[in-house]
Order: sequence, then C-alpha cells, then structure tokens
Amino acid sequence: MNSAEETSTDLLEEILELARSLAITAGKRALEMRESGLLTQDYKQSVELVTSADLAVSQLIEKGIRTRYPNHAFFTEESEGAAERRPDLLEPTWIIDPIDGTVGYARGHFQFCISIAFCMKGKIQVGVVYCPALDELFTSTKGNGAFLNEKPIRVSSTENLQNSLVATGFPHGWDGIDRLVSRLGEVRRRCRDVRRSGSAAFDLVWVACGRIDAYYEEDTKAWDISAGKLIAIEAGAEYGFFDDNLKNELSEIRGYATLTANPSVFPELMAILDTRSRED
Repeated sequence: MNSAEETSTDLLEEILELARSLAITAGKRALEMRESGLLTQDYKQSVELVTSADLAVSQLIEKGIRTRYPNHAFFTEESEGAAERRPDLLEPTWIIDPIDGTVGYARGHFQFCISIAFCMKGKIQVGVVYCPALDELFTSTKGNGAFLNEKPIRVSSTENLQNSLVATGFPHGWDGIDRLVSRLGEVRRRCRDVRRSGSAAFDLVWVACGRIDAYYEEDTKAWDISAGKLIAIEAGAEYGFFDDNLKNELSEIRGYATLTANPSVFPELMAILDTRSRED
C-alpha cells in the first residue's frame, strides 16, 4: 500500500467513526423529540411530511461534520433545492437523510433510519444507517464488507423468487399509482409475500442482513439510498436499474427505478420489473 492509499484508508476510517457517532447521537435525539410529544409537522410541496425533528437532526449532523471537515460538500434532503441538484461527487461529499421514513417516525413506528453516506472520487465510500428504535447500526466502507452492530452480515440464501420476501415503496403523490400497483401485482403473484416499511434505507439494510430478499422502488432520491446501497452491495447484494435514467442522475447515487436483491433472486425479479424489451 502506497502513502496515498494509506492516507485514503485512514481518512475513511476517520469518516466512518464520525458518521457512526453522529448517527447514534442523531437517532437518540430523534427518539427524545418524538417521546416528548412536542413534534411539529409541516409539508413540503403539500404532500411530503417534514417534522421539527428532521430539521433538528439534519442540523446536528451537519454541524458535527463541518466542525471536523469544514471544506466538505453536503447533499441532504433538507437542503434548499436538493431535488434539482446533480452533484458529481468529485469533491468529498456527504449525502444525508436525517430521518428516512418520516411518516412512520411521526406515527410511532420503528421503521425509520438515520442515513449518512460519504462520497469521494465519484464513488460512495462509506455508508452508515442507524435504526434508533431497534438500536441497530449498519456500517460499511467500500471493499471491506458490511456490519450490523460490528458483526459481519450477508444477504439471504433464498434461491428463488417464489420463496422470497420482497419490499417496495410508493411516492408521496398519486402520479402513476395505477402503473405501480399493476407492477406490484405482477411481483406479488410470483413471490412469497411483499412488505412496505416506508423507508428505503431500512429496506436496503434489511436486504443486506437477509431479513428480506429484495427491494425495489421506482422513485427514490440519493439521500434515501446511498448509504444503504453500499451496505447492501458489500453484504453481497446485486444492484441495478429496471428503467432508463429518466431523471439524468449520476449512476452511483441514482434513485430512479432501482432494484436490490440477493444474487439468486435478482435476475428473476429484474425480468418482471424491466419491461423495456417487451415494449419494443
């Protein structure tokens, strides 16, 4: 290993430790705010719920990072104009969803996460997803495997779609709902059962640790999937896209039409989801 590689490895270890610490602190803060009964709620674009905890947790994480790395860039759900941005990730960039699964969080559910990814040189290098209600911390650095509470994890060994649990999600609005429900019907007819947690990060790390076999969704954002994507891939999952890049996103953090599954289930499910060849 040359000096540049050593420096990069040392940096990623520092990044991982900081992300772990901030995710846990942020998760505890989110639980405290919910349990206090003092959450305030509002809506972005009249449909997407945002709570006072989303904003407080986002500020907590960003402040912790800026104190250590003042020159790093940020791409977060709560930043202004986030949906229209298309970062190239060439500079050190943090991609953060302070609370992924806000609707469930606000209603007292356990399926919500703190999601923190660090990117450099165009690639996701570090992923941390903390599930506060379960006190489960999922972590990964690129090329070094995936872990749950510091123990190695792997995807399931389910051999076919027929015996698989498949998770999915739906957008906040109603555009395209008939198409999404029709697609879900095609999947449900061929798998054991379907699940919906309301959090992409939650579903991705559950693929990573083998609790579900696959997760697909049509329209997520980079902050929803970046950390969980790395963790799932490092745990042995296959990852791909079942439609064209209609939103012109960087492939590394693209959230449109994504599929994550164990290697046995992935091709079967992709054949159902990807209808492009059947439309020609």
